[in-house]
Amino acid sequence: MLLVLLLLVLAACGNSDLKITQVEAESIVLQHLIKDRNKDKDQIRIKSVSKSFGKYIVEWEIDESCEFGNIQVDDQNGELLKAEESNC
Repeated sequence: MLLVLLLLVLAACGNSDLKITQVEAESIVLQHLIKDRNKDKDQIRIKSVSKSFGKYIVEWEIDESCEFGNIQVDDQNGELLKAEESNC
């Protein structure tokens, strides 16, 4: 009986459905950069999106102004967590 209870608890803990998809995380970052940088969507290139420990890490670049960086997005609520950027 304890074994069954333990399996149920472990299954429930491991079943954390993502509320934000990778595509939504990318869109959130694009909207942030468009607003923050006053750039057109076509000027911003998303280089990669990866998932790590409850967040998406979206890498981006703007060739025209030689800017690049990454923004972390919470995978549950879409909140921007941390941003790093650099210029050439």
